[in-house]
Amino acid sequence: MQTSRVIDVDPVDLSVLIVNYNVGRFVLDAIGSVAAQRFVGPEGRPGRLEMLVIDNASHPADAAILDRLPASVTVIKNSTNLGFAAANNQGIVRAQGRYLCFLNPDTRLREGSLQAMLQYLYEHPGVGMVGPMIWADDEGVLRLPPGDPPSLLFLLSRAMGGVSPRFSLWRQRRWLRSAVRFWRAEAPMDTTMLSGACLMASRHVIEHVGRFDSGFFLYYEDSDLCRRIRGQGYRLVVVPAAQVVHYYNQSAKTDPAGAWCHAMASELRFVRIHYGRTGALIYRIAQDIGRRSGRGRQPVNRPDVIDLGALERPPRLSVPGAVVPERELLWQVGPDSGFAPSAGALRVGNGFDFNRIVWERLMPGRYFARAVDPKTLRPMAYWSWVKR
Repeated sequence: MQTSRVIDVDPVDLSVLIVNYNVGRFVLDAIGSVAAQRFVGPEGRPGRLEMLVIDNASHPADAAILDRLPASVTVIKNSTNLGFAAANNQGIVRAQGRYLCFLNPDTRLREGSLQAMLQYLYEHPGVGMVGPMIWADDEGVLRLPPGDPPSLLFLLSRAMGGVSPRFSLWRQRRWLRSAVRFWRAEAPMDTTMLSGACLMASRHVIEHVGRFDSGFFLYYEDSDLCRRIRGQGYRLVVVPAAQVVHYYNQSAKTDPAGAWCHAMASELRFVRIHYGRTGALIYRIAQDIGRRSGRGRQPVNRPDVIDLGALERPPRLSVPGAVVPERELLWQVGPDSGFAPSAGALRVGNGFDFNRIVWERLMPGRYFARAVDPKTLRPMAYWSWVKR
C-alpha cells in the first residue's frame, strides 16, 4: 500500500527520479540543484522537467521532511521498504519523460550537468546510458572512483588481492592506471560501468533492455542494468562536462551492517545471474581464500606506513623528505588497503588537507591513504588510521 501526492503536469522531456530512505534533508538539496538546471529539449526549445521522489518507508520524522518539497515535485510514499531497484521502477512507471535520470538522494548537480548529458544522448543514438564525473566534496578536490567493471574477473581479482603480493601489486597498478585516465578525462569516454549515483538514459532504451531488476534490494542493480545495456549493443559513456557531488552512502550509513549484508547478497546474486552456478562456486572459493589470507591488512604491516592511530579530526598528510613544491601528486584515500577502489585528488605540492565535511560523513573504521607519482604510478608514502 502507498500514498502519493500527484501533480498534473504536461508531458516532459526529462524525468529525474530520486529514491529516499532516511536522508530527507539531502533530498531537499538534491531537488534544489535539479530545479536550478536549465536544458533544451530534442527540438531545441526550452526543456520540460519532471521531478519524482519515492520514499521507501523512511522513519516518520524523515518522511515528514519531504513535505517541504515544492508542489511541483511528485512524491510517492511507500508503506514498506521495497528496495532501491523496485522503488526506481515505481518511478519509471509514473514518470512521463522521454528521458530518465536516476539520481541518488545524497547528491548535488553542478550547473549545466543535465544539459551536458542530454545533449550527448541527443547526438549519439548508439549510446544507451551516460553518467557524470563525480566529486566527493563541494570544492571539487576529491574525485570518487570510476565504477567497478561488472565482470567475474574483476570480482575474483579483488577477492584474491591479498593472496600474493605480486598479484596484488599488479591489480593495484592496473586499476590505478585506468582510474588516472578516468580522473583526467576532459572529453566523453566509453566505459564498462557507470556509477549508480547518477544515470541517464532514454525511456526507449530502458523499456528495450528492461527496467531495474527488483531482485536486487540494494547494490548491484546498476551493475546489472549496465551489463544488460551493453549486452544489447549500446555504449556507456562518462560525460565529464556533467559534474555531480556525491556525499556517498548516507542512506547506508544509517544501517552499516544491514547495508553490508545487502551488498554481499547482491554481489553473489549478480554472479549467479551472469556467470551461472560454476561462476558462483568459483566466486565463493575466491572469497574464502581472500578472507583466510587476511586481505585488507597489508599496508598496516608495511615498514614504511605512517600509522596515525585513532583520530577524531581529519589529518593533514605530508610526504616526508624533499619534494618539489610545484610537483603534482595523486592522493588516494579509501577503506581498501589495495586502493582499488579509492577516491583520488590530483594536487600540486607535498601536502594534502583532508576535507573536514567529507571526514564527518565517513563511517567509523579504518582508512588508508597514499601519495603517488601520477606519471610513474610509484607510491611515495603510506598512511593508515582509524576514524572514531
